[in-house]
Amino acid sequence: MTEEKKKRLIVASTVGAVVLAFLLVFVMIFQICKITSIKRKTNELDLAIAEYNRLISSGEETLEARKTKAWIVKRAYELGYVFSDDENLR
Repeated sequence: MTEEKKKRLIVASTVGAVVLAFLLVFVMIFQICKITSIKRKTNELDLAIAEYNRLISSGEETLEARKTKAWIVKRAYELGYVFSDDENLR
């Protein structure tokens, strides 16, 4: 192999290595951006899940309160219903 061919081979392999290095750095930066974006979305979803769990527990408490007979009777009177055993309203 002549000296000229050795220099060309060295230059070609150096250029290939530099291009490969830049390509790998670009892919790493892209992946880091993608991971950051996914983590941000995951945090937002975790907050939304916590909020909905809070709303569910609040709704369950409200449901339990509204299942009581006293609340049902109070709401019926508010809506204008009259029960058959109400003697003072007839």
